Amino acid sequence: MHLSRLLPTLCVAVSLGTPAKSQDANPDSTPSSPVQLAQYPGAPFEDRAGNLWFETVTEGLIRFDGTEFTTFTTDDGLGDNSIRDILESDDGTLWFATTGGLTKYNGETFATLTEYEPIRVKRGFSGHGHHRDLWDVHVDQHGALWIATMDSVFRHDGDMFKRFDMPKVADKGQALFHPRMVDCIFEDTNGDLWFGTDGAGAFKYDGHTFTSYTVESHNLAGNNITAIIRDQRGDYWFGTANAGVSRFDGETFTTHLRSKEHSIHSGWGRSLSIIEDPTGAVWFGAAYEGGGVYRYDGEAFKYFSTADGLGNGGVPSIRTDRTGDVWFGTTAGVYRYEDGRFINFTRNNPDAGDVVATPVDPFEGWFAETIAFPPGFAQGMPSGKEELRFPPGWRKPETEDFWSYAIVMLINEPLPGAERIETLLDLCDDGLMHA
Repeated sequence: MHLSRLLPTLCVAVSLGTPAKSQDANPDSTPSSPVQLAQYPGAPFEDRAGNLWFETVTEGLIRFDGTEFTTFTTDDGLGDNSIRDILESDDGTLWFATTGGLTKYNGETFATLTEYEPIRVKRGFSGHGHHRDLWDVHVDQHGALWIATMDSVFRHDGDMFKRFDMPKVADKGQALFHPRMVDCIFEDTNGDLWFGTDGAGAFKYDGHTFTSYTVESHNLAGNNITAIIRDQRGDYWFGTANAGVSRFDGETFTTHLRSKEHSIHSGWGRSLSIIEDPTGAVWFGAAYEGGGVYRYDGEAFKYFSTADGLGNGGVPSIRTDRTGDVWFGTTAGVYRYEDGRFINFTRNNPDAGDVVATPVDPFEGWFAETIAFPPGFAQGMPSGKEELRFPPGWRKPETEDFWSYAIVMLINEPLPGAERIETLLDLCDDGLMHA
């Protein structure tokens, strides 16, 4: 247990020994193992009602309403049990991009849209056809509904989906899945639509004309584009399936997070998800085994992995919730980044999660002096020790923390109540002042 009492220039923390064992305690009991949501769960999408929706690769949709988990599959009306994206439109309708078409949910029932213009059906991975093998769904600022599919982009005109072809498809041998495939759709603040393709680079559509961005034309990191965003600083970020990440400042492209060694599974680095949190930090998921995540604060990249409590797996999905917490869908489960730590969100402990990393030490960089307890000035204190901790700017008038310090007491005593803690602090403080 830790108690902190914050003063203008003084912080006191008390660490207490192991509390007395409860009569009901079972010395042989151990915490239950975490039960992950699914084999390959995505980061949750939070709807306006506060429900968390998790897509999965093969197990359908999982909804958590704060109390219980509910799973939805094709038996409930989903187009397929493989879900790749989730969106909520202004009227509260939820849209799910599946490998079997676009499914909508009105709060009560699921229905999959199957109305397309006459089209030559090509078999997709799921057997529903390339045109119904969806990778992304987007509603633009005018209310138009767009889907990115294995067979290019389609826009719904109110009656049906009509093809919206890209100006160019991938050259032979450049596509990882299909030359016509579009992986993602992004709309910037100007209303321009950006499309990431599988082998033909990125296209910007201003409502009238297309602009093409490729490795050859603009030094894009790679032509297999998996994610596009624009951050608060005005920079565009492009994740690729095999070549790291590109940043575009409006004039030039620079390459980042490109691996030093080439992998047969991810080329020079795979990033399938990029998101900006409310603080302006940009997060990048490394979507390969043991990949971890990177956070960019505007100046530098910081890497997080198993050493920081994140599961050992690729991170193909990242989202933020309404409180600003960042969530990660990984091949090892779902994790939430909160107050400097990663928490494993599981079925058997969804409220608090399984804490796998502690907050960053607030005293990092400070130096300490240790005093054995009880001290001469307070003989009534229990045994233990006291650490006086001083910041790097201690006794330097030019710094803000020149007279800041902390007292950390580690006491060998069963867990006391608030009154006992207050007594201990007063006993130590009064003895010190009299001395």
